[in-house]
This record gives sequence, C-alpha cells and structure tokens, in this order.
Amino acid sequence: MRYLQSREQSSELLRLALPLMGRQTAGFHPVSYSLWYEHVAGINPRLSEQLATRLETAIPLSEEDVYRLYSHYIADRDLEDHERWQQQVRSLIQGISQDTDEAGRHTGEFGSALRARQAELGAVPDLDSARGIIERLTEETRRMEAAAQELARRFAERMREVERLSQDLERAQSEALLDPLSGLKNRRGFERAVHAIFASGEAEEVAILVVDVDRFKTLNDTYGHLLGDKVLRAVAHILQTNIKGRDVAARLGGDELAILLPGTAERGAEVLAEQIRVAVAAGRIHRADGQDLKGIVTVSIGIAVGRATESFEALLERADVALYRAKREGRNRVCVASAP
Repeated sequence: MRYLQSREQSSELLRLALPLMGRQTAGFHPVSYSLWYEHVAGINPRLSEQLATRLETAIPLSEEDVYRLYSHYIADRDLEDHERWQQQVRSLIQGISQDTDEAGRHTGEFGSALRARQAELGAVPDLDSARGIIERLTEETRRMEAAAQELARRFAERMREVERLSQDLERAQSEALLDPLSGLKNRRGFERAVHAIFASGEAEEVAILVVDVDRFKTLNDTYGHLLGDKVLRAVAHILQTNIKGRDVAARLGGDELAILLPGTAERGAEVLAEQIRVAVAAGRIHRADGQDLKGIVTVSIGIAVGRATESFEALLERADVALYRAKREGRNRVCVASAP
C-alpha cells in the first residue's frame, strides 16, 4: 500500500504509535510499526477493531501476534489490491479491443469511400468534375490518416499503462508473499510453493526442514529485540545461501524458519540440515557494542520427507514433531521424522 500522509502528518502518527508499540512485547520493527501506523491513521478499520479489542484486554502483542495480524489485515489486503489491478488491466485490454474495432470501422468506411470515388471517376464528363472527385478523395485520405494516428497514439498509451500495471502487480504480489524482516518467503508464500510442487507432479518426493533458533526468547530478553532481529536475518541468510534450484526458504513466523526441498531424499535433507546447523553455530554475530556472540546462537532442525499424497499440514506437523524431539534431546541438533 502507498501511504499518502505528509511529512508533518506522519510525524504526528509516529508520536501516537510509539507509546502503543511500547506497551507490547513485540519489537520496534517495521512490521509492528505498520500495524500501529495504520491504526492511528485510521486507514485500516478491520485492523483497528482487532487492536482496540486487544488494548481493552491489556494483553500485550507478542511477535507471533504481530506477524499474524500483519499477514491477515495488511498482506491480505494487498492481495485484494492485486485483484483490483487485474481488473484495471482487463479494462485496458477491453479499451484496446474497442480501439481495434474502431480502426476496423474507419478502414471499412475508407474502403467504401474509395470504391465510390472510383465509380464516380469512371463516369466523369470533364476534367473539372474529376478534380472535384480527387479533392474529396484527398480529404477522405487525410481524415483516415488522422484517425489512424490518433488510434496509434491511444494504443501506445494503453500499452504503456498495461506495462506499468503489470509491473506494479508483479512487484506487489511478490512483496505480499515475502517476510519483510528476513527477506525470505512468508508462510503463505511457502504454502503456495509446496502446493505448486505437489500439483505440478515434478517431484515425487519432497523434504521439508523446519529450523528453530534455540532459546530465542532468552536471546531477546538478554540482548534486546534489535539483536534478535539481527539473529533471524543472519540465520535466514545462511538458509538462503545453502539452497539452490527449486528449493525455497521461508520464515513461518517468530523464530521458526523452513526449507522446501523438491525431489530430495532423506539423506540429502540430513546433509543440508547439518551444513546449516554447523554454519549457524560457527557464525559471528556482533552486538552494537562489538561483543562477539559466536557459539551462542544455535538452531535445532526437524526434517520430514513426504510425497504428493500427503497434505502440506501433515508434512509440516511431522517436521515439527522431529524439531521438538531435537529440542528435548539437547538442542543444536538435527532430527528426522518417522515415515507417515
């Protein structure tokens, strides 16, 4: 969504939003600010209704709450905008079709005029009469040229508008399926990727890795939400750099991330998971004061391998069970779910 508030208006909205954000347990990040900005600006009534109810209960919003509300009341609204843009594209295409019909009509009229002038020329009694017919023919030709030029101009203008709308639609649709903090796909984007792989029949076997940052709440409480966000971005970067081809990395919510591996067997998924686990444990994340957190940040990973006959929810649930087992067995490890 494009925000139209002026600099002065947005400054006032910032002043109103910050105290509300301060009453929540979620961090002061762009996703959280988007919720409260739209609330105090009064531009998202459905979201405001939810936030007002939550404020009345005095139960602060967690990180999970923030991302859930953002996904439902802002990202979903953006998808509705996409449908509106698609309607605009359809209207433009309809206009182009009407212009084409008009061009055909002009051409038909000009053809009829040519035939009529030809018949007149065949029956002219003298040269002066022929000159009059030629003058009328010349005038009709000029009108045809002017009409053709106007149609060409309108067509070019419509095509530029179609191209602009298509680019806007593609960009907005892509952004609606991305997690703004990590840059990975969000849960909706991940689900779509899984369903697309299953529906295409391109891979008989699909592996899912669910990656969870160990003791993430303690990290947040000890070092602050800014460092927590930095940890999530660092882990997301490691996931992204370790996948290839049709693999998809996503942030499912909070500190839980995932990877979709089409056409990957259990052994291949284990190897990749171990690479990620080692890379995270060896990573160097620095606090604002320069302190090195090497070895403090680790991840646990659950793996499930399934086929197209298994639903996404069932596959993800098995991966979650394996993840919880890795947590129970001491964290910083990889566990594989049993076959369904």
